[in-house]
Amino acid sequence: MTARPPRHRTLAAPARFAARWRELAACRGADLDVFFPDRGESAGPARQVCAACPVLQPCLDYAISNRIPYGVWGGLTERERRALQTRWVRATRRDRDRAVLAAVAAGFTAAAIGRSFGLSRTSVIRIARIGGAERPR
Repeated sequence: MTARPPRHRTLAAPARFAARWRELAACRGADLDVFFPDRGESAGPARQVCAACPVLQPCLDYAISNRIPYGVWGGLTERERRALQTRWVRATRRDRDRAVLAAVAAGFTAAAIGRSFGLSRTSVIRIARIGGAERPR
């Protein structure tokens, strides 16, 4: 029995960059203890490394999207990332709710709006009620 060897596909350019941002990081090969300071220690040395990093934003995006609770990522400490994530979540929900209200005003049904936004029909009705819009069908 002969089997065909597996085919390896290459990723598109943006995906290749996203997958290899760590290879380009200024912290590559650095002492990890610098990026995971103990309680009461300064994050200053890690911030200095991050300041010269060409992939600062992908690093920060990775830490926020994966909810990494420890260490310095993208030049920010855990507390700073948590505050940034909270603001980002609020802004994202606010934008989503505005779009849902616009769809309700345009006459779309709650089921159709829910499918578009990945929400339940009940959630769409709740957003409409809080936003003061007429209840969608």
